[in-house]
Amino acid sequence: MWRNSMNRILKILPSLAVYGLGLASFFFLDIYISTADFSEEFVSQWAFYKSSLFILGGFCILGFDQVMIREPRLHFYIKKKFFIQSLLISIIGTTIVWIFYPIEQIWLFFIALNLFSIVVFLSGIYRANQKYTIAQLATNGWKVVLIIIFFLMTVKNMLHFLVASLLIICLMLIALYIKLYGKTKPKEEVLKYQDYRKTGIAFFLHNMTLTSAVYGEQFIINLYGNDAISTELFTYFAIFSPIIISANGFIGFFIGPKLRAKKTVTRKDYNALQSKLIIFAVAMAAISFVVGILLLDRFKKVSFSEINLWLAVAVLATCMIRTIYTTSSLYLGIFASNKHLYKTAALNWGALIAYIILILIVLITGMDTGVLVVGIACLTALHWTIRLIISHTYAIKFFNNEKH
Repeated sequence: MWRNSMNRILKILPSLAVYGLGLASFFFLDIYISTADFSEEFVSQWAFYKSSLFILGGFCILGFDQVMIREPRLHFYIKKKFFIQSLLISIIGTTIVWIFYPIEQIWLFFIALNLFSIVVFLSGIYRANQKYTIAQLATNGWKVVLIIIFFLMTVKNMLHFLVASLLIICLMLIALYIKLYGKTKPKEEVLKYQDYRKTGIAFFLHNMTLTSAVYGEQFIINLYGNDAISTELFTYFAIFSPIIISANGFIGFFIGPKLRAKKTVTRKDYNALQSKLIIFAVAMAAISFVVGILLLDRFKKVSFSEINLWLAVAVLATCMIRTIYTTSSLYLGIFASNKHLYKTAALNWGALIAYIILILIVLITGMDTGVLVVGIACLTALHWTIRLIISHTYAIKFFNNEKH
């Protein structure tokens, strides 16, 4: 028993190391950018690049990274279609940004979107086939390369750095793909694109609301042009959220394929995982709060009495809800029918649209920046609460209505 446990721990250590290194790199970079002597424009610009990359880059995938968890061989049959799809959607995303946000070298933004989508697609392939270390290299390796480039170069151009880091990792992943699958012949049973398209689009609709829930407020605020609010929100999320979000992210990454491999799942299993994640969320939030206070004092010279406690609490509340949400999200993502996926996607889109409208209303009011930033953070927490209720409700219906 002990030996089996040790073997399981040793097996995930390489992927955990890459994951931790990537998250630590982004964590340190965010802290450095938000606390060093950079202008509000530079900080808000970096926040915009991050949010737009994850939101618009995610559009290019159309949910097929998630579908491959259900069918790991799917990449043999859809990769050509994916590259064409990624190219076309990147053009649309770049055009939208070009219209609303001033980027001098917009062609670099287009390249970054394409590269990011390819990296996510390849990560989905490796994750679905339980090659966790390579999948983590895809998901987090470019973050390590990015921070290395950032500190090597004297002129700080984040768009150039993003393209360079994504390109390096993308070429490595393609080389590994050719080595691992270049000579592999898929089984005689042909998997047709159209058979998985409906499921892929359902995942896409889900993922877009999920990504928008994570990065949406920064994307909207920067399009609106409020650098002060963007900078303060970015700073508090950068300081208070990385520990709990990083730990939660690896749990979701690792549990998903393992859950799919189970022959049977029960409501008891669901409740047990949910209970563990609630305890985990509370513990991680407490640690994140203490660490965040120390970081603000160390890097920003902000004493405890000067901390915006309401903003810190709202940020950590969002993180806790996101952690608890992982259970129902995993079960729906792996076991739910297309019917339930589309229903929850529709409800999440309704919540997202309401969330965006409320943020725009709050921005238009012209209230004091301190009140505005807390209000937006509270709206984000409320949005995640609604997502959790929707997800949990339909996860329970899965157990009530389906035999498994």
